[in-house]
Amino acid sequence: MTLSPTYPPAPSNRSISLERSSTVLEQTVEQAYLRYDNVLTEPLLNRFDPSYPPSKAQVVPSGGRAAAWFIQISSLEAVLRHFRRGGLMRHFVRDRYIWTGLAHTRSFAEFDLLREMWLAGLPVPRPLGAAVWREGLTYRAAVLTQRISNAQPLALRHEPSVWHEAGRVIAQMHQFGVWHADLNVFNLLVDANDQVWIIDLDRGRRAGLTDVQRAENLSRMLRSVRKVVPERESSCWSSLKQGYQSLANQG
Repeated sequence: MTLSPTYPPAPSNRSISLERSSTVLEQTVEQAYLRYDNVLTEPLLNRFDPSYPPSKAQVVPSGGRAAAWFIQISSLEAVLRHFRRGGLMRHFVRDRYIWTGLAHTRSFAEFDLLREMWLAGLPVPRPLGAAVWREGLTYRAAVLTQRISNAQPLALRHEPSVWHEAGRVIAQMHQFGVWHADLNVFNLLVDANDQVWIIDLDRGRRAGLTDVQRAENLSRMLRSVRKVVPERESSCWSSLKQGYQSLANQG
């Protein structure tokens, strides 16, 4: 299988913000709904459109199905992701979901979960905004997060120490009670300092995790390793498990 290329360097080395005090604002424009962090000085729906010229959108190399772009919002570097269907449904409906209320929309749910994790200091990108466009009984959705500069997917890293850190971060997520719906070698990013970050929390949830749910998450990760980078199973998987256990034993 062909791996995604390394994510291109960000235009600047602007560090990920460590400021945790921020306010969530909301805005409704006809049948469009916005939820956004007040770090955004221009909460415009245009920013959720990759063709908007000031955003200078660049397609994100990705191992997933989601449509994603690097964009520029003033001095802030961000990632815009539009939600896309997978499985058999993608052949019939590309980007629409059944409306069951604003709180249950994919983008608002992910924004809220990311914000919980980010405020708690977990290694996730800062959630910047979520948008929903409702049309009758269906809706489309998109989410904005702060870009992690100079990052590449775990799939492209071969150092056991990095995989050990990945295991520790997964355990940290589980200790916080979060189940990742699509834990794989592309949804863990590694920055220039070898810090591991968790991305793409779509359909993730926070609840009291059982041992079975934790094991299922790790099994999903192992299936991803075997599918994408099978050579890493012998050289790195044990390091990931050791990193996971090192933190899990403290819980």
